[in-house]
Amino acid sequence: MKMFATRVVLSLFFLICLTGVSAFGGQATLKILAPWQGKGQVFKVAPNKVKVVGAFDGIMYIDQGKGELDAAVFMCPGTEYINLDTKQATINADCMISKGKNRVAYAKLTAKGKMGALDGDFVIVGGEKKWRGMSGKGKVTIRTALGATALNKKTGELINSAAGLAVWPALKVNLP
Repeated sequence: MKMFATRVVLSLFFLICLTGVSAFGGQATLKILAPWQGKGQVFKVAPNKVKVVGAFDGIMYIDQGKGELDAAVFMCPGTEYINLDTKQATINADCMISKGKNRVAYAKLTAKGKMGALDGDFVIVGGEKKWRGMSGKGKVTIRTALGATALNKKTGELINSAAGLAVWPALKVNLP
């Protein structure tokens, strides 16, 4: 769940980057910080493995950004697999980044590492309206600061929530 949250933060970072590029066109390299929070369901899928299915969202802030470059919102539904013995985790998520209804972008997030500290790749796969034809990629680091798991007594399902920070040190964004 924490890893999945990290992906959500990454998605938020992507949204902010796209916002800045669409304002100026061409290419940009952006440094993005994105606090995130997420929720999901936890399923045991093997003796030592769980699968978290959920979504994370937040706000992406672009370092030294102004106007179109200041912030954007994101949502990343996805899955996270956690090895309970080694605490290794992998995340795979799809993200939507938005700066109003005329600026929408989509990205793929993959990350792996120890629970609470994941590193991965963020790839912009397209956009709509003012961000149509957008592309880009960069590394992302996802950290989880807080996490909790609770049992829903009515359904018996485990609900996991988490919060943390995602950082894109140099997200390269291209807008035709």
